[in-house]
Amino acid sequence: MLLGPLVPSLPLPGPRARLRAWRRTRPFWGGLLLVLGGAELLLVPLSPLTVLVSLGLGGIAAIGIGAALIVAGLFLWFLPQARAYVSVHALLLSVLSFVATNLGGFLVGMLLGIAGGALGFGWTPVAEEGTGEGADPGKGPGGAGRLPAAVL
Repeated sequence: MLLGPLVPSLPLPGPRARLRAWRRTRPFWGGLLLVLGGAELLLVPLSPLTVLVSLGLGGIAAIGIGAALIVAGLFLWFLPQARAYVSVHALLLSVLSFVATNLGGFLVGMLLGIAGGALGFGWTPVAEEGTGEGADPGKGPGGAGRLPAAVL
């Protein structure tokens, strides 16, 4: 080819591969949305818009809920085993932020928190070797096999 390769190589292939491998073992995108939603809830009462937002009881609640959502996002990243517990509480805090703060950070922080909590709750870890499609489900650690997804 005269102009070189069509797809140029991206910079830093080693660190990008390590980040990709780390990211695939935990609910990364759910945690990221929770951190962004918490940061939005946290920064609205601290902004210089004193005419629009006053730091009263709603502002103090926004700081507390925003900090809790940021911590929940970090828990999803660094402790993915507790994803169900953390995600349910993040969902409850996000819905509570609609009532307790300035409409949940003008709806943006609340919607980011709800989406992040749902992604964190719905994430499932990658199956290990030997527990895939060909493995016998009754021979697992509990010996009980899988339950059907829906009972009709």
